[in-house]
Amino acid sequence: MRLRPALLLLPVLVVLAGCTPAPEPTPTVTSTPSETPSSSPTPDSSPTPTESSSPPTAGAFAKGQLVSLCTEKIRTISPNATFFADMATTEWLEQSAVWFVAVPETIDGQDNVAVCGIGGSPEAPDFVLHGETLPDGVAGIRDDLLAGKDDGKD
Repeated sequence: MRLRPALLLLPVLVVLAGCTPAPEPTPTVTSTPSETPSSSPTPDSSPTPTESSSPPTAGAFAKGQLVSLCTEKIRTISPNATFFADMATTEWLEQSAVWFVAVPETIDGQDNVAVCGIGGSPEAPDFVLHGETLPDGVAGIRDDLLAGKDDGKD
């Protein structure tokens, strides 16, 4: 009698075995396609822009270098500031021929933004301006740089 229940389960097991998903084939690389330059920009998944365009000169600044230069400069006027370099943005302002750098920071619990206008070269950076602002003042400072209204003030 034990054989009879086992025989009844055999067709059920066969049916269930057919319902299991087939294993996915593993991809194999046959050749590496060569990348061709594209004139269309690639989409950026971050909500804020990091770099809008590259300057036309060779030996351009790297984003990390711009952020470091700006935070070092601001640290001279705000030694207690805590910078959030991973949230920094850099933008090449072609009309003004300067990099606009904005680095979020906190000073004694207050949210601020360190801003710098940096020109020149990586070997000889030239600060057009540097300072701090509340987060809602960043766009105005950027617009002033674009309009050439830095008045030479740091």
